[in-house]
Amino acid sequence: MSEDILATEKDREEMTVKLFDDFKFMAISFIPQELASLIGNGYTSGLVVNIGASYTSVVPIYKMSILRHYTRVIPMGGRDVTAALRELLRLQNQFYSPDDLTFAIVDEVKREHARVADSLQQAQTMTVEDIEVDMPDYQTLKLGRERYLCTEILFRTTLAGRTHPGVLDTIEDVLNNMKTHRGPSSLSRDQYGEISKKILLSGAGTMLPNLKERVEAELRVAKFGGKVLAPPERRSIAWMGGSIMGGIDGMVAWTTLEEYESHGPSIVHARCY
Repeated sequence: MSEDILATEKDREEMTVKLFDDFKFMAISFIPQELASLIGNGYTSGLVVNIGASYTSVVPIYKMSILRHYTRVIPMGGRDVTAALRELLRLQNQFYSPDDLTFAIVDEVKREHARVADSLQQAQTMTVEDIEVDMPDYQTLKLGRERYLCTEILFRTTLAGRTHPGVLDTIEDVLNNMKTHRGPSSLSRDQYGEISKKILLSGAGTMLPNLKERVEAELRVAKFGGKVLAPPERRSIAWMGGSIMGGIDGMVAWTTLEEYESHGPSIVHARCY
């Protein structure tokens, strides 16, 4: 079972009870989505950048161990990009009635037409030929620079009225912390190199065209030389990785129904990553 990096012990225990009592599972294991994504791409170490619907996580993993003290999560994801596009269209007076551009419709438009520019300046000044999108009510929606501007909130969160860092700043923060931190949990140069040389994009929010190139370019400017990986199947790569892990003997620590009945749902925490 893949789980949210933000999942609490209470969340995990409640799911454990449901899976064993309601769905009659014989054994379960919880795998963080970011780890499953990395395994699905064939690696055991790397930096996973997962952009989901409501949050983005930057998770360093070394030999299948999640380094939670370096992990960062920001409350911004694909839904926020959709909301930004909807607001831009509203400002362009492209609402014919309050129900014309529902969130679901704008989300579909975003999936099909949103793009990432090479920079904020380019997104704000580039000449873009309008495209016309047919709406379910047979009206036509015109899209121009909005399809580039809406994605900029991932990099400059102040554009959406937020104060937290954007995706790139968060990646750089994690890399810097891993490189400079001194103490019991500090990394060796080899460990840092093994993690930082592979930066894996995962989650539906990373399917935006030119996102990989933008991340690579800005990290290069910041003097980080890791290779950014964006496999075509990254929308579902966590599912693939979970399937791989579950199918290899000894790769996953299972909690059995017998253990659950003897010790209760808290036993599951001893078998988690």
